[in-house]
Amino acid sequence: MTRIIWTGIVSLALFVLASTSGLADAPSELALQKRMWVIAEELDCPVCEGHSVRESNAALAVQMRNTIVAKLEAGHSESQIMQFFADRYGPGVLRNPPREGLALGVWIGPPIAIGFGLVLLLWVFARSKHAARTQKGTDLSGYEQVVKDLQKLHQRSNKSS
Repeated sequence: MTRIIWTGIVSLALFVLASTSGLADAPSELALQKRMWVIAEELDCPVCEGHSVRESNAALAVQMRNTIVAKLEAGHSESQIMQFFADRYGPGVLRNPPREGLALGVWIGPPIAIGFGLVLLLWVFARSKHAARTQKGTDLSGYEQVVKDLQKLHQRSNKSS
């Protein structure tokens, strides 16, 4: 009888151990899939204009996602995987271009253009204010003299009638 109880306990322990080992793999698989989707979002699909590898259902995008999973399972880092695809398909496959070399212009250009535009706007406003001030200080003595002459002429015509 004791032997049957011990056999049952050992069998139950082995069953619990075997079933939990499968569960231990599930979270790592889930984490692996999450990492794959994050990396896939950072890559442009080479055959689908404007779509990431995550969004695309093209055969090449599916193949790229499978490659990402295989490389993650092999222990490659995110940057190594991104570099692999950049080497294979060119730097245009990266949704965020590298911040070095010629691609640095993509990152620096827009802020410089915005700054230049703001300076230009300020210059135009300052110039228009200066022009308005100049018009306020314009010498109107000639016009005032014409008005006085017209008033005198008007008074003379009234006296003679």
